[in-house]
Amino acid sequence: MKDPLIDTLLSAARATSIPEAWSGLWFVEKTEVKMMQPVPYRGGTSLLPAGIYTALYRMTDSTMMNWPPSEVVMEDTPFELKTHLQFMLKARGNVLVTGLGLGCVTRGLLANPAIHHVTCIEKSADVLKLVQPYMPQTNRLSVIHADALEWTAATKQVFDYAWHDLWTNKDAGEPFLDKWHTQLIFNCRNKVKNQGAWRYERTFKRFLAAKQIKLVA
Repeated sequence: MKDPLIDTLLSAARATSIPEAWSGLWFVEKTEVKMMQPVPYRGGTSLLPAGIYTALYRMTDSTMMNWPPSEVVMEDTPFELKTHLQFMLKARGNVLVTGLGLGCVTRGLLANPAIHHVTCIEKSADVLKLVQPYMPQTNRLSVIHADALEWTAATKQVFDYAWHDLWTNKDAGEPFLDKWHTQLIFNCRNKVKNQGAWRYERTFKRFLAAKQIKLVA
């Protein structure tokens, strides 16, 4: 039997309230899909149902010849939201989220009655300008403008769960995403009981398991 909470979390995670806008090299754009169709997704193909979907883009040097001339950083398609679903279902208590994006994970977590408070860390002032004004207005949410790597290393706050989902700009010499996520996990290992990271590679999971660090998703 399907857990009714799943539909609640996925619905709350949608970025319907985030309007199209531009700030710096970042922009939000909406696309209407009139009938179910196959679309490219993360190196494969997925079926996208009819609807209006929201995506957050970042212009980079290597995508300037694409259309749009940018990289998709986050989108609220069903298959994208489901990559965060297990964490949103399992999380309890006080939760740390590194990376705001479209706010999908944060909104989904706030729709889970088992969550007391969400602290979200976002480095980009442009992303905050595009997304933060349209996040739920509640004392259960704190959004902090900071570098997640620096903040997690310095904070003395403790959390029950943490979800790491950053974006790296390889054109600017930033590392493979899982390297940053691994650093975040190590930064938080004595401050967070349960951690997870978006699409975390098995090699890194095995490495952390050898260090007796177990991930929840």
